[in-house]
Amino acid sequence: MVELRTFGGLSIEANGAPCTGAPAQRKTLALLALLARHPRGLSRDKLIAYLWPETDAPHGRSLLRQGCYALRRDLHEDNLFLGSTELRLNSTVVTSDVQVFEDALQRGDLAQAVDLYTGPFLDGFYLSEANEFERWLEAERGRLAKRVGAALEMLATEAAAQGDQRRAAERWRHLAALDPVNSRAALGLMTALAALGEVAEALQHGRA
Repeated sequence: MVELRTFGGLSIEANGAPCTGAPAQRKTLALLALLARHPRGLSRDKLIAYLWPETDAPHGRSLLRQGCYALRRDLHEDNLFLGSTELRLNSTVVTSDVQVFEDALQRGDLAQAVDLYTGPFLDGFYLSEANEFERWLEAERGRLAKRVGAALEMLATEAAAQGDQRRAAERWRHLAALDPVNSRAALGLMTALAALGEVAEALQHGRA
């Protein structure tokens, strides 16, 4: 099984071992990340526009074919991709943390989603001379950060309603670390700490 990890960076493993060759190259990693965020597929033209904007259409299609071939070869997965006009990842041979994250949110398992979010989407990853990809990346990074923030806020609120102020404080602290200027996180953490009798720490956090 191939595993793509997109939170806190971008890396890929096959059967628990880091991959080398094409899967370790930036353009092919970016191709996998794009498809991981579009489980229903992306058109070849759109992928070329994201990854090889400086090329003409025939050259771009050739580069995309070469990239797909190299990934299949080096990952030893002939069925890595599905589709013809639109490409998508074959979920039976490759998984991604971002898709598992989305699935967890879809079924209401907020705790699992929060645990999967180990850092910003594709943190530290970039492609030079690929402006459309960079714009897409910034938008996705912000969208996913908002989703995990909303999940943390809901978990913290539920914990407080159940009288578990310790767990509520942990969730609010986590949200405050992800979004230091979030006023709801600050107030929530201060309230939970005060309920635990830790008034001095609550005031210190408020001042910070």
